[in-house]
Amino acid sequence: MAIKKDELTSHYACIPNATLQDPRLTPEALGVLVFLLSLPENWIIRAAQIRRKFNIGKFVQQRIFRELERAGYLVKEKEKDKARTKDGRWTCRITIFQTSLKPLTDEDGQSWNSK
Repeated sequence: MAIKKDELTSHYACIPNATLQDPRLTPEALGVLVFLLSLPENWIIRAAQIRRKFNIGKFVQQRIFRELERAGYLVKEKEKDKARTKDGRWTCRITIFQTSLKPLTDEDGQSWNSK
């Protein structure tokens, strides 16, 4: 088997191999992570958008987000959303990272996600 790679000059995402090969991620979570990393940095992530894009239900989307959070690729921060609601309801701001904030280490203690 051969792997053919084109030289890309625009419209591509740069994702570290350690992220793509992280054994903590299921194929579903990796697919969602890769999709999110392909979006512009200022993109506002909405759970409903992910559910529509991947044709999944709320339970599956929440499981994937929890998996990404446990592996260190997703961080949720609660904040008051004064702009969208008059009563200032709490919302979650989601931030996605290219590399895990919780690096996976092997039995020798060497980091997989070294930069």
